[in-house]
Amino acid sequence: MTSMYDRPLLQGPFSIRCPKCGAETQFSTSHNASLPVNTQHDDGSIERDSWEGEVRCSSCGYAGRHDLDWPADARFQVEHRGQVLWAKDRDMMMEIRRFLAAGADRQAFKKSSAYTHHLVRIPAVFLGARDRDAMLKKIDRVLAA
Repeated sequence: MTSMYDRPLLQGPFSIRCPKCGAETQFSTSHNASLPVNTQHDDGSIERDSWEGEVRCSSCGYAGRHDLDWPADARFQVEHRGQVLWAKDRDMMMEIRRFLAAGADRQAFKKSSAYTHHLVRIPAVFLGARDRDAMLKKIDRVLAA
């Protein structure tokens, strides 16, 4: 079985950590491919797909080829209950934060969001009311870093 959250849905560029200095930088493929597919099989094993592309870091000046390991390379990611919630860039993470904070108003929020197709695929472990405050704090830390 494949998790819907792992299907290719997003176009680049993606915000990642620079492989040299760790600062936020952009990754893009030469052919603007969708986000790589990670397939989770029935036995629990995960088959990772990797994409080659380029990284250009404005902090350290690094420019070169990079094999993207998504979502491990994602600059904007939050771990919660053993799972990782990621976003392709700051704008998407801020939209996820607003979505989680909306609580009971999420349905209305989804209708106006540019990321509607991605918000509906967020795994349930991140959406629980009892986890909301913890998730919002974690996201705030990631956005502030």
